[in-house]
Amino acid sequence: MVLIAMTSAFLAMGSESGLMDEPAASLDRLFPSPPDPEGAFDADPGSPLLPRSLASEAEPRPPGESEFSIGPTAGYLKARGADRGTWSAGAQARLHFLKFFAAEASITFHQDEYQNGDVVVTQYPVQVTGFLYPFPEWEFKPYLLAGAGWYYTRVRYHGLPSLLYQDQTAHSFGGHAGAGVEARLGPSVSIDADVRYIFLNPEADALRSRDFDYWQFTAGLNLFF
Repeated sequence: MVLIAMTSAFLAMGSESGLMDEPAASLDRLFPSPPDPEGAFDADPGSPLLPRSLASEAEPRPPGESEFSIGPTAGYLKARGADRGTWSAGAQARLHFLKFFAAEASITFHQDEYQNGDVVVTQYPVQVTGFLYPFPEWEFKPYLLAGAGWYYTRVRYHGLPSLLYQDQTAHSFGGHAGAGVEARLGPSVSIDADVRYIFLNPEADALRSRDFDYWQFTAGLNLFF
């Protein structure tokens, strides 16, 4: 009898306090949820644990916003009349004003030999180039390019030519045009490859009568900021 009376009294107390009628509310009071200051976590059910700050970083760049990239470049060329082809290396910086247009400044280095190595031409091309992307939404974006360059050229003579000419430097200007393709590897990296035809007339005495134009194949890595 005593046990029955105690059980009845306990049930009556639980009913009056609401513990029996609101078990979920009691659990909430015993185990409250951690605070979420200023909505730090995304409310999207698809990503309940992704912080809103990280979610915003994963969003694509708004259309039309300019992008800047910089990276190394390398290429291969053979000037007309040179003994053999040569490799070039340098750096390029590119600014995308619009989705379909970009401008680039680049500097490279290469060295050519003429007359069986008796004439060595070292050149530092500084080029400014405009890029037109006719299909900017494609994964592999083709482009057309055109621009101009300033070419610092150093000529050194050996053998018989050294008896006729003195080593000299020259500053030449020339144009270039070509086409290529660029592929985006991620939100901050892309690669490109193109072919350019260089229109250039040398000012060095031993090379003045030569056609100094050449084709240049170039590949580059672009790191976006």
